[in-house]
Amino acid sequence: MPSISCIVARSYPGNVIGAENKLPWHLRTDLRKFRETTLDHVVIMGRRTFESIGRPLPGRTNIILSREPGNDGPDLYWVKDRENALFIADVMTIMRGKTHFFVIGGSAIYNTFDELINRVHLTEVYAQNLKGDAHFHKEFDLRKWKTISENPFPRSDIDDYPFMITILEKRNKTVRQFPPSYFLTGGGGQIANSIRERVVENAVILQPAIQLEFGMSHAD
Repeated sequence: MPSISCIVARSYPGNVIGAENKLPWHLRTDLRKFRETTLDHVVIMGRRTFESIGRPLPGRTNIILSREPGNDGPDLYWVKDRENALFIADVMTIMRGKTHFFVIGGSAIYNTFDELINRVHLTEVYAQNLKGDAHFHKEFDLRKWKTISENPFPRSDIDDYPFMITILEKRNKTVRQFPPSYFLTGGGGQIANSIRERVVENAVILQPAIQLEFGMSHAD
């Protein structure tokens, strides 16, 4: 099964990630790194994060997790629960030939997927006394997480504050395992048939990948 990563920027100290549904800083370098990291992947976000962006992120499959309904579109899926978000993210990740997908916010969505996340791309923005109404308070116990890389960036003409981008990886990764029938038959439990139908028309080009991943044939 694809692994789950998250990508998040927060202030240090304070752990602020948003103020009135906007980023409380402008860091063009970090935005460029975000695009490079998530391009050609699946991203999961909440409704408010989607509204703050204003459109589906191009070159990515966008999954919006919200209790409120929305309109699907090209590379855009609205879902009401975590199980349906995972179903679409897994299928589309395999279709894209990737090994992982991203959770990109906001705070409630990070919490929803917290125990499943294996890798974190963390930007810490060195901005004291920054006010905000959304936070990411997760602490990383280095007995359970290891640091893969740390890259500092200075304040500049295109970046309001100095910041650090750290990649952390869980030492004992969470491995999700579901039977193949979860994907290809009507017995998916919480997976609604309507969700299944929204991706099944794309599954023809997925078949070779599914056979490789699960050792199945079309007759299964």
